[in-house]
Amino acid sequence: DVAMASAHHQQSGTGGGGGGEASIQDAIKGASDEYAASVALSPAAVKQVEAAKRATDQALQRIAEIQRTTMETSAEVDVIAGEIVPQLQQHTEQLTNVYALIDKMAEHMSKVKRSVVLMDKRLEAAEAANAGSLTKTWNMFVGNKQPEAPQEAVEIVAVDDFFASLLAKS
Repeated sequence: DVAMASAHHQQSGTGGGGGGEASIQDAIKGASDEYAASVALSPAAVKQVEAAKRATDQALQRIAEIQRTTMETSAEVDVIAGEIVPQLQQHTEQLTNVYALIDKMAEHMSKVKRSVVLMDKRLEAAEAANAGSLTKTWNMFVGNKQPEAPQEAVEIVAVDDFFASLLAKS
């Protein structure tokens, strides 16, 4: 660019043979002025650049606010997760234990029902045997009938032994 400006200067008659230093300075100044004029922005373009710069600055501020909010929210979520997740795990374990206990209780209730049914059958058998024995005894006292061979006696057992015998059979 300097060489072109110098050549332009010489063609215009300002850069003759004498005072070479001044003509070089003039050529440099002319080239600088031309370059500055070629890259200079119009006032409207300067306003657009300033408006774009303001919009960019506002967008960067908004992004910074969003990042701060995101970090704060993330920290809150981490705290909530750190507190609530273990509690939920504990409640889940407790519910699992409760369901297991309910299952065991249902199983126990089933065994108790079977025991009651067996007790009822034994009671009916004992009542029938006792009724038969009572009839024989009554007939023996009041009637002419001879007692028959004694039926199998009903064995009286302790409650604990009774339940143990039920559990052993099931």
